[in-house]
Amino acid sequence: MGKGFASLQSVVSMLAGLASLSGALYSAMEYVKPAPRTGEILVAVHSAKADKPPEGTTVEILTPTDTLIATLKPGDDGQARQVLDEGAYHLRATAPRFEAQTRDVRVQRGATAEVGVQLVQKDPDPDSASAANRTRRSGVRPLSRALGGAQRFVHRLGL
Repeated sequence: MGKGFASLQSVVSMLAGLASLSGALYSAMEYVKPAPRTGEILVAVHSAKADKPPEGTTVEILTPTDTLIATLKPGDDGQARQVLDEGAYHLRATAPRFEAQTRDVRVQRGATAEVGVQLVQKDPDPDSASAANRTRRSGVRPLSRALGGAQRFVHRLGL
């Protein structure tokens, strides 16, 4: 019985040693082949008046020296994703008849950088701006606009 028990102990010791070596080699693989140094950008674009992106919206991802990396088209929910190497980037969101918006973002390895962009519609006619200035001087229209805005606010509150 002594020899059989010694043989069993030898086999168990050998298997434990192999398991230990396998674990050490698996852990060392991270140093031999490091994880990719990438992260992700999640951009959410909406217009100032709606919870969806304006028609024709594009998001450009640029390096700090303004070299174009990618051009994204947000989905109906206004979101677009891009996997990038870690580092600093510029984002530029544009849409026809809307003012372009830019953001600086830093991508970190294994993380998602979330960026929100709200696009504001351009003034359609420069002459209408001068007409608005004339009505402001008279003092009539801004008051009616303020009252209308207050009325809409109270209506939304359900009061």
